[in-house]
Amino acid sequence: MQSGINQQAALPGEILGAVVPKVAEPQVVTRPSAAAGQAVLASRQDKLDQRLTAVLRGLVSGFACDAADFYLLNAASNELVLRSHYHAEEGEPGAARRTLAAARADVTALAGSAIVLEDDVEVAGWPVPVWCGAAICLPVASDETIHGTLWLYSSQPRTFADAELELAEVVAGRLAVEIELNAWRVAGSGGNDPAPTPPPVEVETSSATPAASPTTKARIARPASNPLVDEWELAGWTFDGVTPQAFYDWQTLPDGRTLVATGSIDCADAMADGWLQAARIALRAHAGAASDAGELLTRVNHTLWLASPGGEGLAVSVAMLDVDGTHASLATAGEAGFARWRASSCDWTSANCPALGWSERAVYSPSRVELLVRERLVLTAAGMPIAEKRDAHRLSSRLRHSSPDELRAMPGKRALRLFAEAAHSVGKRPAGLALVRRR
Repeated sequence: MQSGINQQAALPGEILGAVVPKVAEPQVVTRPSAAAGQAVLASRQDKLDQRLTAVLRGLVSGFACDAADFYLLNAASNELVLRSHYHAEEGEPGAARRTLAAARADVTALAGSAIVLEDDVEVAGWPVPVWCGAAICLPVASDETIHGTLWLYSSQPRTFADAELELAEVVAGRLAVEIELNAWRVAGSGGNDPAPTPPPVEVETSSATPAASPTTKARIARPASNPLVDEWELAGWTFDGVTPQAFYDWQTLPDGRTLVATGSIDCADAMADGWLQAARIALRAHAGAASDAGELLTRVNHTLWLASPGGEGLAVSVAMLDVDGTHASLATAGEAGFARWRASSCDWTSANCPALGWSERAVYSPSRVELLVRERLVLTAAGMPIAEKRDAHRLSSRLRHSSPDELRAMPGKRALRLFAEAAHSVGKRPAGLALVRRR
């Protein structure tokens, strides 16, 4: 086995050189012609490509390796797109597009855990984009956004010292800065970036809690506001700008099922955004291969546990809706739960499993339910510790509606507001909500 490089060796200057070139601040100018604008964008992309390739070339040279690939996560968080690559010898890079469902190492890295493979046996145990003797997979992320993954390949087996891994993480951070700086330039010029960077998304917040600052931005992508699911009405709600922080999400799976989820973490520091994004990405990546909601949470828990620094863990509630438009598989973790809500009653079920990322051995059991026509299923994450029947009875009483017809016809967003207000009135403050109604 070939030993690693000297830990004191310095990387080429193009990696750690000045990140921000001297450019003029964006100014309001007369909009150029469409052709001129496209030429400017093309020139900007060429320069970005050159910088990214230079960073990868310096990484490969400095670590005495053979190749490197940089993948970006697409806007839907279900696919990795090859953004840049460098191979010391003429060789094929990894696939141009890779689904997250088939990229287990990348999913683990996106959760925050470096994957280090030092020999043929370890490489064979993971879906590596390029066959090699040793490899590293690192997350490319900032404090606010998960961008993608960085792969470094060695054709021969070798070890990687801790100091080398730390330096590789610095390089991954440099790639993140380049991507964010380019997005800033594009936004400042009013142009449209052809690179596959996630678009801004609409955020739904509640007036039942203190409003977030006007400068607060949603850093976690939201699903499409009008999901194309004929059998189900879907809606989501988060209380942005407060702690715990939360997300909601839904996605139509390849087999026709629909994944609906909400999650939360009781953490006010910069890591909260990364953990919530990692959970959302892991849920989307594992959903297609999971037979039910319990298996899905078990898979996601293992991925997050590999990258977990300890702490509070994540409260998550998920539903996998069948194609028949009638049945759903449910599972919860941490301080989460779900409610079956009708005009005359509200039946509450709390989680009885640990938060995601706490224990490698945690196994999550699913519940299978059949929803009645116009019955609502409300998934909650954090802030809803209902352990006593008295609390459940009080919540149910608050949610009984004097006009069943009005409740059945109520839009999903308005129904979630009503649910949140009822929860607050009995001393509960759910951080995230997701609603499913059978049409």
